[in-house]
Amino acid sequence: MSILRVLSTVPFSNRPPVQDIIANLHSYFTFNFLIGLAILLSYKQFGGRPIECMTPAGFSSSWTDYTENYCYTANTYFVAIDKAEQIIVNISDEERRERRISYYQWIPFFLIFQAGCFKVPALIWKYFHAQSGMKVGEILRIATSEANSDPTIRADNINSLCNHLQKVLKFHRRLEMRRIRPHRFFRLLNMKYSAYYVTLVYLLSKCLFFINVTGQLNFLNRYLFGSNDNFGFEFWRNLLHWNSTFWKESGVFPRVTWCDFDVREMGQSVNHTVQCVLVLNVFMEKAFMLLWGWYTVLAIITLANISAWFYGYLSTASAEHFIFNHLEMAGEPLFDKDPNILQPKQIQQCVAKFIVKYLKTDGLFILRLIAQHADVTNF
Repeated sequence: MSILRVLSTVPFSNRPPVQDIIANLHSYFTFNFLIGLAILLSYKQFGGRPIECMTPAGFSSSWTDYTENYCYTANTYFVAIDKAEQIIVNISDEERRERRISYYQWIPFFLIFQAGCFKVPALIWKYFHAQSGMKVGEILRIATSEANSDPTIRADNINSLCNHLQKVLKFHRRLEMRRIRPHRFFRLLNMKYSAYYVTLVYLLSKCLFFINVTGQLNFLNRYLFGSNDNFGFEFWRNLLHWNSTFWKESGVFPRVTWCDFDVREMGQSVNHTVQCVLVLNVFMEKAFMLLWGWYTVLAIITLANISAWFYGYLSTASAEHFIFNHLEMAGEPLFDKDPNILQPKQIQQCVAKFIVKYLKTDGLFILRLIAQHADVTNF
Protein backbone atom coordinates (compact mmCIF):
# COMPACT_ATOMS: atom_id res chain seq x y z
CA MET A 1 0.00 0.00 0.00
CA SER A 2 2.98 2.32 0.51
CA ILE A 3 3.71 2.20 -3.23
CA LEU A 4 0.12 3.29 -3.82
CA ARG A 5 0.60 6.27 -1.50
CA VAL A 6 3.90 7.28 -3.11
CA LEU A 7 2.47 7.07 -6.63
CA SER A 8 -0.61 9.04 -5.62
CA THR A 9 1.61 12.08 -5.00
CA VAL A 10 2.78 12.18 -8.63
CA PRO A 11 0.93 14.94 -10.51
CA PHE A 12 -0.29 14.46 -14.03
CA SER A 13 1.88 15.97 -16.76
CA ASN A 14 0.75 17.44 -20.06
CA ARG A 15 4.01 16.45 -21.75
CA PRO A 16 4.42 13.25 -23.75
CA PRO A 17 6.49 10.58 -22.01
CA VAL A 18 10.09 10.83 -23.14
CA GLN A 19 13.57 10.05 -21.91
CA ASP A 20 15.05 12.37 -19.33
CA ILE A 21 16.43 15.73 -20.41
CA ILE A 22 20.05 14.53 -20.56
CA ALA A 23 19.20 11.64 -22.89
CA ASN A 24 17.16 14.02 -25.04
CA LEU A 25 20.02 16.50 -25.29
CA HIS A 26 22.31 13.71 -26.50
CA SER A 27 20.18 11.37 -28.59
CA TYR A 28 17.59 13.80 -29.95
CA PHE A 29 18.78 17.41 -30.00
CA THR A 30 22.49 16.81 -30.74
CA PHE A 31 21.73 13.89 -33.07
CA ASN A 32 19.34 15.94 -35.22
CA PHE A 33 21.62 18.99 -35.19
CA LEU A 34 24.55 16.91 -36.50
CA ILE A 35 22.42 15.30 -39.21
CA GLY A 36 21.14 18.71 -40.32
CA LEU A 37 24.68 20.08 -40.36
CA ALA A 38 25.88 17.15 -42.47
CA ILE A 39 23.08 17.75 -45.00
CA LEU A 40 23.92 21.47 -45.26
CA LEU A 41 27.63 20.80 -45.79
CA SER A 42 26.92 18.05 -48.32
CA TYR A 43 24.71 20.43 -50.30
CA LYS A 44 27.45 23.05 -50.29
CA GLN A 45 30.07 20.51 -51.37
CA PHE A 46 28.17 18.70 -54.09
CA GLY A 47 25.68 21.35 -55.15
CA GLY A 48 27.79 24.50 -55.04
CA ARG A 49 31.38 25.73 -55.34
CA PRO A 50 33.22 24.76 -52.15
CA ILE A 51 36.52 26.15 -53.51
CA GLU A 52 37.42 29.06 -55.79
CA CYS A 53 40.93 29.50 -57.19
CA MET A 54 42.65 32.50 -58.77
CA THR A 55 44.09 31.08 -62.01
CA PRO A 56 46.60 32.66 -64.46
CA ALA A 57 45.18 35.19 -66.94
CA GLY A 58 45.62 32.84 -69.90
CA PHE A 59 43.42 30.09 -68.45
CA SER A 60 40.06 29.48 -70.11
CA SER A 61 36.90 28.81 -68.09
CA SER A 62 37.31 25.06 -68.63
CA TRP A 63 40.89 25.21 -67.29
CA THR A 64 39.65 27.21 -64.29
CA ASP A 65 37.00 24.56 -63.57
CA TYR A 66 39.64 21.86 -63.93
CA THR A 67 41.98 23.70 -61.55
CA GLU A 68 39.32 24.10 -58.87
CA ASN A 69 38.16 20.48 -59.16
CA TYR A 70 41.73 19.20 -59.04
CA CYS A 71 42.72 21.33 -56.06
CA TYR A 72 39.60 20.34 -54.15
CA THR A 73 40.12 16.61 -54.65
CA ALA A 74 43.94 16.55 -54.49
CA ASN A 75 43.97 18.77 -51.37
CA THR A 76 45.48 22.20 -50.80
CA TYR A 77 48.04 23.33 -48.24
CA PHE A 78 48.15 26.27 -45.86
CA VAL A 79 50.78 29.01 -45.75
CA ALA A 80 50.11 32.37 -44.12
CA ILE A 81 49.79 35.05 -46.81
CA ASP A 82 52.51 37.27 -45.33
CA LYS A 83 54.96 34.33 -45.46
CA ALA A 84 53.85 32.83 -48.76
CA GLU A 85 56.44 34.50 -50.98
CA GLN A 86 59.44 33.15 -49.09
CA ILE A 87 58.01 29.71 -48.23
CA ILE A 88 56.18 28.55 -51.38
CA VAL A 89 59.19 29.08 -53.68
CA ASN A 90 61.39 26.69 -51.72
CA ILE A 91 58.76 24.39 -50.20
CA SER A 92 59.64 20.69 -50.17
CA ASP A 93 57.28 17.79 -50.79
CA GLU A 94 57.53 16.75 -47.14
CA GLU A 95 56.67 20.23 -45.85
CA ARG A 96 53.81 20.45 -48.34
CA ARG A 97 52.38 17.20 -46.94
CA GLU A 98 52.67 18.54 -43.38
CA ARG A 99 50.77 21.69 -44.32
CA ARG A 100 48.13 19.85 -46.34
CA ILE A 101 44.44 20.52 -45.65
CA SER A 102 42.62 17.28 -46.43
CA TYR A 103 39.76 16.94 -43.96
CA TYR A 104 37.01 19.00 -45.60
CA GLN A 105 35.90 16.32 -48.07
CA TRP A 106 35.16 13.96 -45.19
CA ILE A 107 33.36 16.37 -42.85
CA PRO A 108 29.76 15.33 -43.79
CA PHE A 109 30.61 11.65 -43.20
CA PHE A 110 32.36 12.53 -39.95
CA LEU A 111 29.27 14.41 -38.74
CA ILE A 112 27.01 11.46 -39.58
CA PHE A 113 29.37 9.16 -37.64
CA GLN A 114 29.24 11.56 -34.69
CA ALA A 115 25.44 11.61 -34.82
CA GLY A 116 25.38 7.81 -34.71
CA CYS A 117 27.64 7.79 -31.65
CA PHE A 118 25.22 10.10 -29.81
CA LYS A 119 22.36 7.70 -30.55
CA VAL A 120 24.05 4.47 -29.43
CA PRO A 121 23.67 4.86 -25.61
CA ALA A 122 19.93 5.53 -25.98
CA LEU A 123 19.55 2.43 -28.16
CA ILE A 124 21.47 0.36 -25.60
CA TRP A 125 19.16 1.56 -22.82
CA LYS A 126 16.06 0.93 -24.95
CA TYR A 127 17.09 -2.61 -25.90
CA PHE A 128 18.46 -3.91 -22.61
CA HIS A 129 15.90 -2.47 -20.20
CA ALA A 130 13.17 -4.17 -22.26
CA GLN A 131 14.75 -7.55 -21.36
CA SER A 132 14.03 -7.11 -17.65
CA GLY A 133 10.27 -7.70 -17.76
CA MET A 134 9.70 -4.33 -16.13
CA LYS A 135 7.76 -2.25 -18.66
CA VAL A 136 9.55 1.04 -18.01
CA GLY A 137 8.24 2.77 -21.13
CA GLU A 138 4.65 1.75 -20.42
CA ILE A 139 4.99 2.81 -16.78
CA LEU A 140 6.17 6.29 -17.78
CA ARG A 141 3.47 6.63 -20.44
CA ILE A 142 0.75 5.84 -17.91
CA ALA A 143 2.28 8.02 -15.18
CA THR A 144 2.55 11.06 -17.49
CA SER A 145 -0.71 10.60 -19.40
CA GLU A 146 -2.84 13.71 -19.88
CA ALA A 147 -5.86 11.60 -18.96
CA ASN A 148 -4.65 11.63 -15.35
CA SER A 149 -6.42 14.96 -14.94
CA ASP A 150 -9.59 12.86 -14.53
CA PRO A 151 -9.59 11.54 -10.91
CA THR A 152 -11.23 8.24 -11.91
CA ILE A 153 -8.72 7.51 -14.67
CA ARG A 154 -5.90 8.64 -12.40
CA ALA A 155 -6.96 6.17 -9.70
CA ASP A 156 -7.21 3.33 -12.24
CA ASN A 157 -3.76 4.16 -13.64
CA ILE A 158 -2.21 4.24 -10.17
CA ASN A 159 -3.74 0.84 -9.39
CA SER A 160 -2.45 -0.67 -12.63
CA LEU A 161 1.04 0.73 -11.97
CA CYS A 162 1.00 -0.65 -8.44
CA ASN A 163 -0.13 -4.09 -9.61
CA HIS A 164 2.63 -4.26 -12.21
CA LEU A 165 5.35 -3.07 -9.81
CA GLN A 166 4.16 -5.43 -7.07
CA LYS A 167 4.33 -8.41 -9.46
CA VAL A 168 7.86 -7.51 -10.54
CA LEU A 169 9.05 -6.92 -6.97
CA LYS A 170 7.39 -10.15 -5.83
CA PHE A 171 9.24 -12.03 -8.59
CA HIS A 172 12.56 -10.56 -7.39
CA ARG A 173 11.83 -11.55 -3.78
CA ARG A 174 10.87 -15.08 -4.85
CA LEU A 175 14.19 -15.52 -6.68
CA GLU A 176 16.08 -14.21 -3.66
CA MET A 177 14.28 -16.58 -1.28
CA ARG A 178 15.24 -19.59 -3.42
CA ARG A 179 18.93 -18.67 -2.89
CA ILE A 180 19.92 -20.05 -6.29
CA ARG A 181 23.66 -19.55 -6.93
CA PRO A 182 24.47 -20.59 -10.52
CA HIS A 183 27.91 -20.54 -12.12
CA ARG A 184 29.30 -17.03 -12.73
CA PHE A 185 28.74 -17.30 -16.47
CA PHE A 186 25.07 -18.23 -16.07
CA ARG A 187 24.71 -15.61 -13.34
CA LEU A 188 25.75 -13.01 -15.91
CA LEU A 189 23.16 -14.29 -18.39
CA ASN A 190 20.46 -14.17 -15.71
CA MET A 191 21.36 -10.66 -14.56
CA LYS A 192 18.24 -9.30 -16.26
CA TYR A 193 16.16 -11.02 -13.56
CA SER A 194 18.05 -9.35 -10.72
CA ALA A 195 16.66 -6.57 -8.54
CA TYR A 196 19.26 -4.06 -9.77
CA TYR A 197 19.38 -4.79 -13.53
CA VAL A 198 17.30 -1.83 -14.80
CA THR A 199 19.20 0.61 -12.57
CA LEU A 200 22.52 -0.78 -13.77
CA VAL A 201 21.57 -0.44 -17.45
CA TYR A 202 20.32 3.11 -16.87
CA LEU A 203 23.53 4.21 -15.13
CA LEU A 204 25.59 2.47 -17.81
CA SER A 205 23.79 4.40 -20.55
CA LYS A 206 24.43 7.63 -18.62
CA CYS A 207 28.14 6.83 -18.43
CA LEU A 208 28.20 5.99 -22.14
CA PHE A 209 26.69 9.40 -22.92
CA PHE A 210 29.52 11.05 -20.96
CA ILE A 211 32.24 8.85 -22.48
CA ASN A 212 30.94 9.62 -25.96
CA VAL A 213 30.81 13.41 -25.58
CA THR A 214 34.26 13.59 -23.95
CA GLY A 215 35.60 11.29 -26.67
CA GLN A 216 34.14 13.59 -29.34
CA LEU A 217 35.83 16.58 -27.68
CA ASN A 218 39.15 14.75 -27.59
CA PHE A 219 38.76 13.77 -31.25
CA LEU A 220 38.15 17.39 -32.26
CA ASN A 221 41.18 18.59 -30.31
CA ARG A 222 43.54 15.90 -31.53
CA TYR A 223 42.64 15.27 -35.16
CA LEU A 224 40.83 18.39 -36.33
CA PHE A 225 42.49 21.14 -34.34
CA GLY A 226 45.96 19.59 -34.43
CA SER A 227 48.16 19.28 -31.38
CA ASN A 228 46.70 22.34 -29.63
CA ASP A 229 44.41 20.98 -26.92
CA ASN A 230 43.41 24.51 -25.89
CA PHE A 231 42.34 25.57 -29.36
CA GLY A 232 38.66 25.80 -28.45
CA PHE A 233 39.35 28.04 -25.46
CA GLU A 234 41.67 30.21 -27.56
CA PHE A 235 39.01 30.57 -30.24
CA TRP A 236 36.33 31.81 -27.84
CA ARG A 237 38.78 34.12 -26.11
CA ASN A 238 39.88 35.66 -29.42
CA LEU A 239 36.28 35.91 -30.56
CA LEU A 240 35.39 37.91 -27.45
CA HIS A 241 38.36 40.21 -28.10
CA TRP A 242 37.54 40.57 -31.83
CA ASN A 243 40.95 39.22 -32.84
CA SER A 244 40.62 38.80 -36.61
CA THR A 245 44.23 37.66 -37.10
CA PHE A 246 43.67 34.43 -35.15
CA TRP A 247 42.32 32.42 -38.08
CA LYS A 248 44.97 33.76 -40.47
CA GLU A 249 47.76 32.48 -38.23
CA SER A 250 46.29 29.27 -36.78
CA GLY A 251 45.88 27.29 -40.01
CA VAL A 252 42.72 25.63 -38.67
CA PHE A 253 39.83 26.05 -41.11
CA PRO A 254 41.92 28.44 -43.27
CA ARG A 255 40.06 30.61 -45.73
CA VAL A 256 43.03 31.01 -48.10
CA THR A 257 45.17 28.03 -49.18
CA TRP A 258 47.56 27.14 -51.99
CA CYS A 259 47.60 24.44 -54.63
CA ASP A 260 50.36 23.15 -56.94
CA PHE A 261 49.64 21.27 -60.16
CA ASP A 262 51.30 20.51 -63.51
CA VAL A 263 49.94 21.31 -66.97
CA ARG A 264 51.25 19.97 -70.29
CA GLU A 265 52.05 22.89 -72.60
CA MET A 266 53.91 22.61 -75.91
CA GLY A 267 55.14 19.12 -75.08
CA GLN A 268 56.51 19.99 -71.68
CA SER A 269 55.21 20.01 -68.10
CA VAL A 270 54.64 23.43 -66.56
CA ASN A 271 54.10 23.82 -62.82
CA HIS A 272 51.51 26.27 -61.54
CA THR A 273 50.86 27.50 -57.99
CA VAL A 274 47.44 29.05 -57.46
CA GLN A 275 45.82 30.76 -54.51
CA CYS A 276 42.44 29.32 -53.50
CA VAL A 277 39.61 30.32 -51.21
CA LEU A 278 37.89 27.51 -49.29
CA VAL A 279 34.43 29.06 -49.11
CA LEU A 280 33.21 26.04 -47.16
CA ASN A 281 35.59 26.79 -44.29
CA VAL A 282 33.87 30.10 -43.55
CA PHE A 283 30.82 28.07 -42.51
CA MET A 284 32.68 25.08 -41.05
CA GLU A 285 34.76 27.13 -38.64
CA LYS A 286 31.61 28.57 -37.06
CA ALA A 287 29.85 25.21 -37.00
CA PHE A 288 32.69 23.30 -35.35
CA MET A 289 33.43 25.98 -32.79
CA LEU A 290 29.74 25.91 -31.88
CA LEU A 291 29.97 22.12 -31.59
CA TRP A 292 33.09 22.39 -29.43
CA GLY A 293 31.34 24.80 -27.08
CA TRP A 294 28.17 22.67 -26.99
CA TYR A 295 30.11 19.45 -26.31
CA THR A 296 31.91 21.15 -23.42
CA VAL A 297 28.65 22.34 -21.84
CA LEU A 298 27.00 18.96 -22.49
CA ALA A 299 29.88 17.09 -20.84
CA ILE A 300 29.61 19.25 -17.70
CA ILE A 301 25.82 18.86 -17.50
CA THR A 302 26.04 15.09 -18.06
CA LEU A 303 28.71 14.66 -15.38
CA ALA A 304 26.59 16.59 -12.88
CA ASN A 305 23.55 14.43 -13.73
CA ILE A 306 25.55 11.20 -13.39
CA SER A 307 26.85 12.36 -10.00
CA ALA A 308 23.29 13.06 -8.83
CA TRP A 309 22.06 9.62 -9.92
CA PHE A 310 25.02 7.81 -8.34
CA TYR A 311 24.47 9.74 -5.14
CA GLY A 312 20.81 8.71 -5.17
CA TYR A 313 21.83 5.10 -5.85
CA LEU A 314 24.55 4.83 -3.21
CA SER A 315 23.18 7.08 -0.46
CA THR A 316 20.82 5.48 2.03
CA ALA A 317 19.93 8.91 3.41
CA SER A 318 18.93 10.11 -0.07
CA ALA A 319 16.66 7.08 -0.59
CA GLU A 320 14.97 7.54 2.78
CA HIS A 321 14.56 11.28 2.16
CA PHE A 322 12.86 10.54 -1.17
CA ILE A 323 10.36 8.08 0.36
CA PHE A 324 9.74 10.32 3.39
CA ASN A 325 8.88 13.28 1.18
CA HIS A 326 6.38 11.38 -0.94
CA LEU A 327 4.74 9.67 2.02
CA GLU A 328 4.28 13.08 3.63
CA MET A 329 2.70 14.44 0.44
CA ALA A 330 0.39 11.42 0.39
CA GLY A 331 -0.86 12.22 3.90
CA GLU A 332 0.50 8.97 5.33
CA PRO A 333 -0.77 8.56 8.97
CA LEU A 334 2.73 7.50 10.05
CA PHE A 335 3.46 11.20 10.17
CA ASP A 336 0.57 12.04 12.48
CA LYS A 337 1.59 14.21 15.44
CA ASP A 338 0.11 11.70 17.87
CA PRO A 339 3.16 10.17 19.65
CA ASN A 340 1.20 6.98 20.38
CA ILE A 341 1.26 5.95 16.72
CA LEU A 342 4.98 5.72 15.91
CA GLN A 343 8.11 7.46 17.13
CA PRO A 344 10.43 9.16 14.60
CA LYS A 345 13.08 6.47 15.05
CA GLN A 346 10.52 3.74 14.40
CA ILE A 347 9.31 5.58 11.31
CA GLN A 348 12.85 5.72 9.96
CA GLN A 349 13.30 1.99 10.60
CA CYS A 350 10.05 1.21 8.78
CA VAL A 351 11.05 3.30 5.76
CA ALA A 352 14.53 1.75 5.67
CA LYS A 353 13.03 -1.75 5.82
CA PHE A 354 10.52 -0.84 3.09
CA ILE A 355 13.37 0.24 0.81
CA VAL A 356 15.76 -2.64 1.51
CA LYS A 357 13.33 -5.54 1.84
CA TYR A 358 10.53 -4.52 -0.51
CA LEU A 359 11.46 -1.90 -3.12
CA LYS A 360 15.10 -2.88 -3.53
CA THR A 361 17.24 -1.06 -6.10
CA ASP A 362 15.00 -1.26 -9.17
CA GLY A 363 11.80 -0.48 -7.27
CA LEU A 364 13.29 2.71 -5.84
CA PHE A 365 14.74 3.59 -9.24
CA ILE A 366 11.37 3.28 -10.99
CA LEU A 367 9.69 5.48 -8.39
CA ARG A 368 12.41 8.09 -8.87
CA LEU A 369 12.06 7.88 -12.63
CA ILE A 370 8.29 8.39 -12.40
CA ALA A 371 8.78 11.37 -10.07
CA GLN A 372 11.38 12.87 -12.41
CA HIS A 373 9.18 12.60 -15.48
CA ALA A 374 6.28 14.08 -13.56
CA ASP A 375 8.41 17.04 -12.40
CA VAL A 376 8.73 15.87 -8.80
CA THR A 377 12.45 15.31 -8.27
CA ASN A 378 13.61 14.71 -4.72
CA PHE A 379 17.00 13.08 -4.50
